Amino acid sequence: MPPANPPTLVGSAPYFVVSDLAASLDYYCDVLGFARPHLWGEPPTFAMPDRNGFIFMLKQVSNKEFIQPNRRRGGHWDAYVWVKNVRALYAEFEANGAEFAYRLTHQDEYNNIEFAVYDPDGYFIAFGQGAEDEE
Repeated sequence: MPPANPPTLVGSAPYFVVSDLAASLDYYCDVLGFARPHLWGEPPTFAMPDRNGFIFMLKQVSNKEFIQPNRRRGGHWDAYVWVKNVRALYAEFEANGAEFAYRLTHQDEYNNIEFAVYDPDGYFIAFGQGAEDEE
């Protein structure tokens, strides 16, 4: 018999170390549409901007060597965010001046419609949805 209240995973929050918390927040909030969050530290060094329950954890560090986006080490995305209505989100980000890593595209290999942006520290963030989920 399954438990009455089984454990459930409810989210994920990429943790990015950043060089300038204020500049990062301006980008995440003004360009990517996240809500301005509570700030921690004096002066502030940590924040968790949120959009529709999806959170990025941003931690300012003084040593820039700690900032290591995946592509600098031979990787690809630093975060992949699943969305609904990816085309509208793309248009919103474009109107807000996002820096695109690649434009809206269909990935035949795994059948997603997606695009990706760079944040101020070079983190590579993709936003996508299954092509079969387009309305």
